[in-house]
Amino acid sequence: MKPLTAILLGAGARGQIYSRYAKEHPDQLKIVAVAEPQADRRALVCREYNIAEDSAFDTWEKLLARPKTADIALICTLDDMHTEPALEALKQGYHVLLEKPMSNKEDECIAIAKAAKESGKVLSICHVLRYTPFYGTIKRLINEGQIGEVASLTAIENVGFWHQAHSFVRGNWRNSKETSPMILQKSCHDMDILLWLS
Repeated sequence: MKPLTAILLGAGARGQIYSRYAKEHPDQLKIVAVAEPQADRRALVCREYNIAEDSAFDTWEKLLARPKTADIALICTLDDMHTEPALEALKQGYHVLLEKPMSNKEDECIAIAKAAKESGKVLSICHVLRYTPFYGTIKRLINEGQIGEVASLTAIENVGFWHQAHSFVRGNWRNSKETSPMILQKSCHDMDILLWLS
């Protein structure tokens, strides 16, 4: 079976984490193009994945202006930059892996979900806690009925002091006018887990 192909929109930490799967499983996934405004990150991804210079762009708009070149779009831009590339990628026929939160605005979340349904393509949101051994075990125990009927669920996501200082004081999420507020950025994990487990 030939590997699926993907374009990467946003090559920051999360973009590099999700695209790393291609490095670890080259028989399953190949990154074929990248859009990243920071030249050093863009160059790094091009080196890591042998991406040709004519397949590296400084904006997602330039990449998605080309005809469809892959199976999947990995959208790892900043939170307030998810909607437009997600809608365009779905319109072009890409399956979409979209970083969470989908959007900072309810109407944009609804528009993305609607576009995915209309396109018939897979839209997967990066709620990664579902794939941890801890939550996977809880889900399995609930599904097997080993803990009885679930009457109540409580979730607490503790944010380490280093993550708080790095990401929410000095980092990308330091100002809710520039990106999603911390309560959305972190609590969307909790909401997803509560819905998934129930």
